[in-house]
Amino acid sequence: MIVLEKIRNKIFWIVDFLKGSPIKKHVYNIKHIVEFPESQENIIEQNNTLNNVLKFASTMVPYYCNSNSIKLTDFPVINKNIIRDNLEKFIAKDQTKENLIQVVTSGSTGTPFKVYHNQNKKNRNTADTFYFGKQAGFSLGEKLVYFKIWTQVNSKSKIKSFIQNIDMQDVMDISDKKIDSLVESLKCDKSNKGILGYASALEAICRYLDSNHHEIRIPRINSVIAMSEGLNSYTKEACIKYFSTNVVSRYSNVENGIIAQQMTNDTSKEFVINWASYFIEILELDNDNNVPLGKPGRIVITDLYNYAMPMIRYDTGDIGILNWDLNKKRKVLTNVEGRKMDMVYDTSGNLMSSFTITNNMWLYTEIKQYQFIQKSENQYLFKLNLNEKFTREEQLITEFKGYFGQNAEIDIEYVDEIPLLNSGKRRKVVNLYKKTI
Repeated sequence: MIVLEKIRNKIFWIVDFLKGSPIKKHVYNIKHIVEFPESQENIIEQNNTLNNVLKFASTMVPYYCNSNSIKLTDFPVINKNIIRDNLEKFIAKDQTKENLIQVVTSGSTGTPFKVYHNQNKKNRNTADTFYFGKQAGFSLGEKLVYFKIWTQVNSKSKIKSFIQNIDMQDVMDISDKKIDSLVESLKCDKSNKGILGYASALEAICRYLDSNHHEIRIPRINSVIAMSEGLNSYTKEACIKYFSTNVVSRYSNVENGIIAQQMTNDTSKEFVINWASYFIEILELDNDNNVPLGKPGRIVITDLYNYAMPMIRYDTGDIGILNWDLNKKRKVLTNVEGRKMDMVYDTSGNLMSSFTITNNMWLYTEIKQYQFIQKSENQYLFKLNLNEKFTREEQLITEFKGYFGQNAEIDIEYVDEIPLLNSGKRRKVVNLYKKTI
């Protein structure tokens, strides 16, 4: 099996060489910029790359053609709804959809969202994947155990999955029986492996192992990357225990690619930003002004390589905090959270991080699934799914009153299942009281 891994690796780079090494060149560029962000040469190159895509958009993209400036802040902030309503206007004049690569995502709410990439953008995304995968410990050619929602649209054929060495695991079927079968398969597999998937799927596997196979250790797992959802402390520690490797969180989306990722040798939990492929802004929640460093705001990105459908100042719908890293060499994301609408408030009206819930619920190991809902100014609800009777209601309520206010009214409801969204994810934190968008 290891021989096959090496063969896959060699064949890929030979094919890339015969095409002029486009991906290898991108990988080198990404590595140079991400690892040496303070280099004057790289700063100049980044500014030129940004100015080039702004200039192209202002002359070749109908939605932006009325702009008389190539200054980034003169461009409007856009979002999924604006793109959906004006899709044709976002496609460059020199492109036809038939010659482009269509990328479709269900989005966190299950509403389809479609964008287009040109070949160079696809190559850039491939190079980003190789570079950031390697930073997490994954090498091209190894088996990738990939947890996500697999449909007829994105599923790979048996031949393609064999060539790419991808083991497709559908999060829509993450039952105990399925996990048990997967664990046995991984134990017997002699090949080197990496795991990539939704953080909630990794948590479900770890909780199952806690309950049924707490002594097991799964060999030959060289990397674990959590994506799409916040990675809590429990899952991070449990993955180290069962897979004997560190787990990192990746911040990415389907429409753009890998935006930032934690590094395995970094205990600060900072996200190293992919400045090589994107320009990041953090804007206020209720206006388009930049927030000071260290303050949470909307993550707005400019894609530097999509010339088929330039996405300038695209509001990702996520919240993040931008700050300097510990060595003051580069700006990093010190916090990344999910959709703005799923942030919650304490009883005094202060915006609370959703990690207040997710990072403290791991102590309640008897809970199989949970969902925290803010219903009004001071009314909150925990939906709990357990395999056994819950004896710590009072402790749970007392603890979270400490976070949200002593006048918080916290109820508990027992359910058989927390339903998945159409995207295959579960909303652990829901705000029914006040929207922040």
